[in-house]
Amino acid sequence: MRQLTSVLLVAIVAGILFSCGSGKKSQQIKDYKYTEEKAAVAGVLQKKVGDWIKEGVTCYGIVILTDKDGVPKKVREIEAKVISIQPDKIKMKAVEDLVLAPIAGCTKVGMKKGETWEEIDGDLFQTRDEAIKFIDTKYPETQLLIK
Repeated sequence: MRQLTSVLLVAIVAGILFSCGSGKKSQQIKDYKYTEEKAAVAGVLQKKVGDWIKEGVTCYGIVILTDKDGVPKKVREIEAKVISIQPDKIKMKAVEDLVLAPIAGCTKVGMKKGETWEEIDGDLFQTRDEAIKFIDTKYPETQLLIK
């Protein structure tokens, strides 16, 4: 009988001790305020891309196929969707397949729909025409190989 009384007494005391702080936690949870902040690109990336870039926007990126020395051999535009934005990079997802003819020493020859990448250079454009104009201006030697 004494053991049962002792066990009950210990259980009651433990219950009182553990429940004393719960009122404060309930109030803390009730008073908690969360403000969601949207990430935005910053610095050079912001200047290059502009204010139009937002999560969920469909735009056009650039796929560059290089040789083993890093020299661009083929460059094409690809339609993509902005997945997430951080100050120094933009996570992109291809919404179309792009296959470039293989070149010696390169195992990857394009991108598949759903494939993702992190854009750090800011070569993103609102229209396909803008992307093509950029490619023709910056990489004119690669366009001779595609056409």
